[in-house]
Amino acid sequence: MEQMLFGEILLNFHLISRPDLDRCLELQQRLDPQPPLGQILIQQGLIDEKVLATVLSVQNDELGTSLFEGGKSKHEVARTLERATIDDFLNTARRLGASDLFLSSGRRPAVRRHGILCDLPAGVLTFARARELLFSLLTEEQIRTYERERYLDVRVKTARGRFRLNVFRHYDGIAGAFRVLRDEVPAFEELGLPDVVREIADLKNGLVLVTGATGSGKSTTLSAIVDLINRNRKLHIITLEDPIEHVIKSERSFVSQRELNTSVTSYADALRAALREDPDVIVVGELRDPQTFAVALTAAETGHLVLGTLHTSSACSTVVRVIDQFPSERRAHVRTMMSSVLRAVLCQELIPSIDGERVWLAAEVLTVIPAVANLIRENREWQIPNVMQMNRNRGMRLMDDSLMELVRARKIALDQALLRAADRSRFTVPA
Repeated sequence: MEQMLFGEILLNFHLISRPDLDRCLELQQRLDPQPPLGQILIQQGLIDEKVLATVLSVQNDELGTSLFEGGKSKHEVARTLERATIDDFLNTARRLGASDLFLSSGRRPAVRRHGILCDLPAGVLTFARARELLFSLLTEEQIRTYERERYLDVRVKTARGRFRLNVFRHYDGIAGAFRVLRDEVPAFEELGLPDVVREIADLKNGLVLVTGATGSGKSTTLSAIVDLINRNRKLHIITLEDPIEHVIKSERSFVSQRELNTSVTSYADALRAALREDPDVIVVGELRDPQTFAVALTAAETGHLVLGTLHTSSACSTVVRVIDQFPSERRAHVRTMMSSVLRAVLCQELIPSIDGERVWLAAEVLTVIPAVANLIRENREWQIPNVMQMNRNRGMRLMDDSLMELVRARKIALDQALLRAADRSRFTVPA
């Protein structure tokens, strides 16, 4: 469906001829694996990346209509959505393969699909309509909590599946952001993670941090690592999450999954309790405060493997962030602990592909060798990137190296890489 829409837009704008389009589609069918149509058109010299980006923008605007209910006009779909229940909107998000759904008074409903925000073909929601849709999922107690705090973060389960819902107030009234939760754990091989990340699943102890912005796939990466451990080792794994994003069934390991505000009251308290429950591996959904991090460091120091997430953009900034959140009088001790227990830092971003049909993972990888541990201990974190560059043969790499690989493979556009690059001068247009 998306390929057909993409080709029709090209023809309607007179950007290519029908014979050229048919020839490229035929070429695409002969290749295995099949590359995106946009990539073939660029390779054949029929369009450039700027034209591709423009067409993808148009395609995204039309995508909701084309996939929501085939055969109906945009106006008919809009009328349907005006009468839609919350289940209809959630079903639309799932059918479109969206990661998020946004319902807000004062604007049209929207979804985030492959990292790109797309409006649904529906009218602007009034305050009453948005409130009706969002409150239809909440209990009376949750509504009272929202009205008291003007903010609510909950997990909801409907016939359409599980969702994380954040309801909040803003200038135009009320809004809700839904994250689509998927029960199945994606296979490690599907995520595009560097091979060195597999070695994390073999660690006996220490601290591993997976970092990145919201929506960068941190929880999915953690779940994939836990799934590897679960399938290959006999251990007791405890996960502390907010909310549980992937349900992991025990295989060789015994997996206990706990959810904030349902099974536990706080990460720090749950982590302290977990230490008394004979775990081998502890997964902390977010190391969000010094108290939680202090317990995590102690757990790693006492022989457990601790996996956690942070909102940082590089390996160097991750180490600095961890240490700086402690009072100055404790930082020397924390440095010593970090240098002895930190095993790896994985920083990641999800970047829309050139054809807009998926996202690609860009990842920075730091494995803590003695040279890195020494830099942490001596307060010289700023030199960590130099050590990473000199140890690429050990699987380390900077984010810029990962971005460069994706650009050269024509998986992402150059402008997308430049938006995220630390050193733009290293980037050139791929040959």
